[in-house]
Amino acid sequence: MLSLFALHESNRFVHVSEVERGLACDCRCAVCGEPVIARQGELREHHFAHSSNAEPCASSYESDLHRFAKRVIIEARGLVVPVTPAASQALGFGGRLDPSVLLACTDIEEEVAVGELRPDLLAATAAGVTVAIEVAYSSFCGADKCLAYEQLKLPALEIDLRAFTPTAFDVAKVKHAILEDVAGKVWLWPENIEAEQPVDASAENTPTQRFLPEEIVTIRGRWISVKELPSGDIAIKAVRYDPDVVSVVRTVARAHFGRYREAYHNWVIPRFRAQAARLQLRSIASADLC
Repeated sequence: MLSLFALHESNRFVHVSEVERGLACDCRCAVCGEPVIARQGELREHHFAHSSNAEPCASSYESDLHRFAKRVIIEARGLVVPVTPAASQALGFGGRLDPSVLLACTDIEEEVAVGELRPDLLAATAAGVTVAIEVAYSSFCGADKCLAYEQLKLPALEIDLRAFTPTAFDVAKVKHAILEDVAGKVWLWPENIEAEQPVDASAENTPTQRFLPEEIVTIRGRWISVKELPSGDIAIKAVRYDPDVVSVVRTVARAHFGRYREAYHNWVIPRFRAQAARLQLRSIASADLC
């Protein structure tokens, strides 16, 4: 099987499409450590080859995909996850009703043992909750593993990447599925945690807490948060500081009569230009994928 992944000199586990052609890729074989060449010609599938012309080292595509997915999540320091009533309670979101939310993480570790389990990633969220993240391609978590997570009371998310076969691997699409999409994500636990909790009769007249609707747009690998305010205005900001992305946000905001709020590090776009600003951000994000 052709090698689609290698280790860059920066020690990043990269796909062949992420690097320069030939020896300029500055990569080495992830198995034996020999320098490799990024072959990106017109006739054959792009791949890495040993600079010595040795046969490709034996590797598992599923293991490589796991390793790539873990790198993507660690570098992003979080991902968008689906929100169910049970997950909302376990993750400390209160009564959040949004179908999805950006799960920001302050720390993410690989292959950490938790009891008898060793999830692909173990993350600490900004709310102080520990979350297990599993990446699946052909082997998915069974009932025993789900039960183990339940017994540990450890929220666990599984990401389904079976659609991304070696011939259907597109870096931008894979990153989108891992970081932004929720269609292939499911909570292994909790499932029905809300049913286990006693009902508080005094809460019947308490209004359900509703958070501001939020859209996440990715530009140059960074997240832009777009929140709709009660007034109909929108607030936009870069989730993590990046001077280039901050510049893009500022340019879009000024083009739509936005005003900067120092206290929140965001720009507020008036409601009569809100949709136009959203469309411009989405257009810029789409251009990145081309």
